[in-house]
Amino acid sequence: MSPRTKEQNEEIRKQRTQEILAAAIHIYSEKGYAASEIGDVAERAGLARGLVYHYFKSKQALFRELYESMMNRTEQFTKTHFEQEGSVLELFGGYALAVCRQVLEEPSVSRFYMRISMDVHYLYTDEPFSPFVWMKRFLQPMAAAIGKGIEQSTIRTGDANLMAMQFWGAVSHGMNYLDKLQQQLRAEETAASETKQQLEQVLEQVVESALAVVKPA
Repeated sequence: MSPRTKEQNEEIRKQRTQEILAAAIHIYSEKGYAASEIGDVAERAGLARGLVYHYFKSKQALFRELYESMMNRTEQFTKTHFEQEGSVLELFGGYALAVCRQVLEEPSVSRFYMRISMDVHYLYTDEPFSPFVWMKRFLQPMAAAIGKGIEQSTIRTGDANLMAMQFWGAVSHGMNYLDKLQQQLRAEETAASETKQQLEQVLEQVVESALAVVKPA
């Protein structure tokens, strides 16, 4: 058997890293940072504990990379979404729908986002870090879109930065409610058709509530 090339080794490294990070999302969503262990992640990923340590020297390093990759992914998605052409109001509606639907389709991912703010201080014990810097950067594409909408008279007049924060707050609360409702309906063993109907109704209401922040009076 021929030895693997440098490119093949790099591809394997990337694949293993993604497998570990994907497993870490599930473990974190179930246990939070304090109760999560490298062994839990290794078991979930189907890998040896020592192999996980080969890629990440500590639990802190693992979850710090997970946090940064997830935040970068969210930031890039938001930036790309609001750079699209079209109605500003429709862009906000589409964004609220997409991120709230993720709660239903990928609950572990949405729970990661909903609870990581409580644990981020564990990840940066060796240097100063402020999540508010990231939040400001994350909200900037929304604020810019609101500013554009105000100029076009398709978005109500107001402080664009404040409205972006209020819009995201409405979406975040809606995501949390959807997640809890889905868990409740599953625990009650509600029929799949009824569960889907209830969740879709609430999803529509969440989107409308978030849009009310930016809609013209």
